[in-house]
Amino acid sequence: DGDGDGDGAVPTWEASAQCIGKAAADGARLASRSESLASMGMRTLPSWLARPSPIGSRKLLGQEARRKTKHQTLDRQVLELVTFTGCEHLKRASRLSQVLRCHGKIFKHSAGSAATYELSAPVETIDAFISHNWSVPRHYKFLTLVCYFNFDRAVIVMVVFSVTLGIVTAGGWLPVVPEKHYPWGVCGRVLWAPVFAVLLFYGRELPFAACSGRAVFLDKTCIHQEDKDIMRQSIERLGAFLSHSDRMLIVYTDVYLQKLWTVYEVAAFLSLQATDRMTVIPVICPAVFFMALLVGWVRNVLTLVLNVFLGGSGEILLPVFTTISSCFLLRSLRRWARDREAIGARLQNFSVRRCICACEEDRPVVYRNIAALMRETLPDVDLTDDDEALEAFDILVRTDLPLAFSSSLGKTFMPYKYVAAVFASWDLPNMIDLLAGMTGGMPIRDTARWALWYLPLALSIYPLALISTERMTSCFLHLRGWRELVWLLVGFLLLVALPTFLVGVVLLATLWSMALESDIGMLLLVVIDILLLLAAFFVFAEPCRRRRRSADADVAADIGDGAARAEAMAEAEVDVGAGAQLGNARDPSTEPLDRSTQPCTFTAHV
Repeated sequence: DGDGDGDGAVPTWEASAQCIGKAAADGARLASRSESLASMGMRTLPSWLARPSPIGSRKLLGQEARRKTKHQTLDRQVLELVTFTGCEHLKRASRLSQVLRCHGKIFKHSAGSAATYELSAPVETIDAFISHNWSVPRHYKFLTLVCYFNFDRAVIVMVVFSVTLGIVTAGGWLPVVPEKHYPWGVCGRVLWAPVFAVLLFYGRELPFAACSGRAVFLDKTCIHQEDKDIMRQSIERLGAFLSHSDRMLIVYTDVYLQKLWTVYEVAAFLSLQATDRMTVIPVICPAVFFMALLVGWVRNVLTLVLNVFLGGSGEILLPVFTTISSCFLLRSLRRWARDREAIGARLQNFSVRRCICACEEDRPVVYRNIAALMRETLPDVDLTDDDEALEAFDILVRTDLPLAFSSSLGKTFMPYKYVAAVFASWDLPNMIDLLAGMTGGMPIRDTARWALWYLPLALSIYPLALISTERMTSCFLHLRGWRELVWLLVGFLLLVALPTFLVGVVLLATLWSMALESDIGMLLLVVIDILLLLAAFFVFAEPCRRRRRSADADVAADIGDGAARAEAMAEAEVDVGAGAQLGNARDPSTEPLDRSTQPCTFTAHV
């Protein structure tokens, strides 16, 4: 979507020569607008003849939509789609606590009633628009929503809980068991993960939990399911709900982009909001997060039990649980790698006409609304025909939505805060329990050593190992059966287990031993810990910034190339045959991967 006005589909070079000739004739018009648009801070003509530029497209479309909304009179049909003019009573939202009550019971089925409608109330603004499919089991949605809305507050409470529990444990006011050379506490390993899970599940019920009062849109509670007149008006104004929402939260599964109504929600959002207000959470991520919490808690409790009854032999469980958790991790990450590849393929080949609609009578209505939104979003493009408007929407989804999904999903399986929380639940309870040794004569130096051992494991070494595992599992996705198993085992041992062993056991354990009696060893241990934490921060956070910078550089570099190419084509006054020859003389490196998905009529039109 190169010049930002919606003109910018990647041309299908095998299309008719008339398409290319028309695009070349319009090159002069596009080039003449380049300087004026660039002066307004808009990216224009970034290789629209070579490949789409989602960043340039998204900025301009967002500015166009805001400018049309604020300074011009909207088309009457679009006005009815994106505003509550004349029917402000329809603007309703539910409290988050109502949506998540009884473990998301509201998501059990789609059937609603007057009682479910009463769970919402008129509001001024909506904090989040929850977009989902009813075919997805309710527990996946519940886990996704509690992770998104309750996580930050739960972490704050857990920090206070951990500090308090550590002080009480160090004071000798909690039960202890004899382990190794000093007594260890038991409450950290027994209570930490369950308390964290309870805060995530029920944190909204706490009296100080501001998230419980968040106003969220859920179709079942905010659209009347029995009064057909109110239902029709509310459905027609789904775009208005989105325009009054601060954020769109997508509970993503593989059926999301196959359902017509959720696609329409995406269409309205792309027309009205910037993609940085869209959050996409695949349901597999929260499920793996809670499963990892459970595995870590079971490991800690069983280790504690064996240490008590077998006299310090609980450590024999560590290799067992490491093997089990590694197999679970490899399976989950391999599945996620294939899911992510499928997301990319589905976006690249997206077509609104292939979407499924439970009620076929709704299909013309949705098509008509999408076409109206596209005409208003791309005012400089003549989209009088609904078919061309739908093709424009297909192009918009293929170019803008991958960027939104990539920004939301990030470069890793889970954001760093979730990864750090999982591994903290594995090792932080041990660090809390060892504070009980201070009542049995453990020197402060030993306590500091143990803290410098557990912190880098939880916050750096394990997260970096997870990144390496994810990169490894995303390679050679074509392998199946025993070949895939061999690759996963060999790759994990050589690319993940061996580096983790060298850093976490050889280097860190050596410095940890030196720190027992040497100040230099303690200083080196602190320095290594800091470097490992910085490495984790760089790996998790830097790729996003680096990707944005490189994308911006590509757009800036492509502006001149696109403008020069358009001017050259216009000055050459190519005829139909020359246009075809130009198409044959293309650079193969700039071809789209799947040319069959690039429509021709919209390219000819612009």
